[in-house]
Amino acid sequence: MPEPIKIIDRPLSQDVFNAAVAAGYTPLQSRIIAGRLGDEDAGRVGLLVRPPLSALDPPDRLPDINVAAEAVARAVKQGLPLILLSDFDCDGASGHAVLKFALRDYFGVPEHRIHSYIGHRLREGYGVSESVTQRILDSAPRPALVITADQGSSDHDRIKKLRDHGLTTIVTDHHGVPEQGPPHAAIACVNPVRTDSSFADPYIAGVHVAWLLCCAVRQKLIDWGHLPANAPRLGGLLDLVALGTMADCVDLARSANNRAVLTRGLALMNVPEARPVWRALYKVSRCSGPITAATLSFTFGPIINARGRLDCALGAVDLLMCDDEAEAIRLAHVLVEHNSERKRVQSKMLRRILPLAEEQAVDGAMAITVFDPEGHPGVHGVCAARLVEAYGRPAAYFSPKQESEHITASLRTVPGFHIRNALAGIAESYPDDFVAWGGHAGAGGVTLKREGFDRFATAFNAAATRALAAWTPGPRILSDGALEQLPSLELLKEFALLEPFGRQWEAPVFCTEGQILSVRPVGDGTHLKLLLGIGPNRFDAIWFGAVRDGVCPVETGQLVRVTFELEANTFRDETSLQLRVRHAVVIAGKPVMVQRVAT
Repeated sequence: MPEPIKIIDRPLSQDVFNAAVAAGYTPLQSRIIAGRLGDEDAGRVGLLVRPPLSALDPPDRLPDINVAAEAVARAVKQGLPLILLSDFDCDGASGHAVLKFALRDYFGVPEHRIHSYIGHRLREGYGVSESVTQRILDSAPRPALVITADQGSSDHDRIKKLRDHGLTTIVTDHHGVPEQGPPHAAIACVNPVRTDSSFADPYIAGVHVAWLLCCAVRQKLIDWGHLPANAPRLGGLLDLVALGTMADCVDLARSANNRAVLTRGLALMNVPEARPVWRALYKVSRCSGPITAATLSFTFGPIINARGRLDCALGAVDLLMCDDEAEAIRLAHVLVEHNSERKRVQSKMLRRILPLAEEQAVDGAMAITVFDPEGHPGVHGVCAARLVEAYGRPAAYFSPKQESEHITASLRTVPGFHIRNALAGIAESYPDDFVAWGGHAGAGGVTLKREGFDRFATAFNAAATRALAAWTPGPRILSDGALEQLPSLELLKEFALLEPFGRQWEAPVFCTEGQILSVRPVGDGTHLKLLLGIGPNRFDAIWFGAVRDGVCPVETGQLVRVTFELEANTFRDETSLQLRVRHAVVIAGKPVMVQRVAT
């Protein structure tokens, strides 16, 4: 059985609490803010919580930004072909769309001069791989300018190959840069995490970097007289920037840029004249209520990501750029089917591998490394994230690389363990085992020779053990403590003023005691619909994934200590309050068996 979940009250910064109260936030709002920011943030609470769009950092402090903007502007003016090359995830696809929209609709580049390439996750792997490089050389016009989105910082050799064959490359990225520096075969590497970067915010997503380059290009074209001084600004693309930002799980606590982009992007998605992709995704995923950050994280993002997990991600770019709602709905249905298939594959993979992961946890491993001979590389990242949730340890999920003698993995982590730094150390110790690797603080990927798996697993666990000496392994939920008033829609509106919620700025979670008044399985039988009594009041509640191996953790009449979020449930235009149960512990009683319910 998985380890018991620990409910941990968030430590509060008194300085932040006082600053939030002084800024006009309610005591409850201030408590939530103080659980997500540190003492060092007390002086900028207002900026971090609800930053205005004017707070966005301009592109001029990004490394190589002037060289990159001049090269793109020159290519636009001279009629050179432009090659867009992006990662296959949602961040990469949205970055690809931002670049193409900007070039075509804002800078006047004819579509036939724009050539799109995205590496195939299964056949070609991450980054500017050898395979996608050869594909470009076999089919792209020359000379031309290549612009990457969300990749390229570690791909000097392939970028050199492009250069040697008449192609100039600009890298836009947010992933870690090798110790030896950015790829010098590229004429520019625009990346806020470079050690020589003076850009104030290292937490922005790859799509945001691509958007900032486009902003710099616009200004350059105005300076050169190619565009009028009143040429449209690129704020109309912030809905796409918001999608990639949210889907890439970047930091929403320390980055005013990320919060400002999300706030503006969500506003663009919720107007009647919103881009067809948002109306299509809303319809096919049967959403209700406004599009929120949670919608992007748990609905739109996974649908867009699914295309690149199982097939070529250019289909996702086509949907993002579609200008006809009927066609967008057709394309969205295709991606929803891909996402349903991804869920089926993911479920099978986790059933196969959980016993092995649990064995490692029981044996005291600080990091979990699994090899699944039947695993699907496109679903590695999701499965690794589920292992982190279930066991509270960094996780690496390996399986064979398609049409190769190598093995490939996605890695996810817990606070305090930097994935890219760990990979750098392991690669330095065992260079002959590594074929490719990359990532950032929270996630990464690696391709190894098969014989290197055991060495990697040992080194990965050792790195986690060193870095997490003060970490108690095991699944955990961070709580905002007891809710000292009854849940209500009015309270939910109070929390909405702290939106958007996401990584490092999670939605409020509270604990209370209550009684199970009714319980029934719903959906596929693993979810529970509850009626929960708190004092004299009754509340509808939903507990996703509560039933495991047919065992229902609660029964009618039991007293429980429940950990929950508040959410609005809209059905037939009627909105009511619902508690979203994260965890519940029976104060008295035993679990009972339930019959699974067919979907």
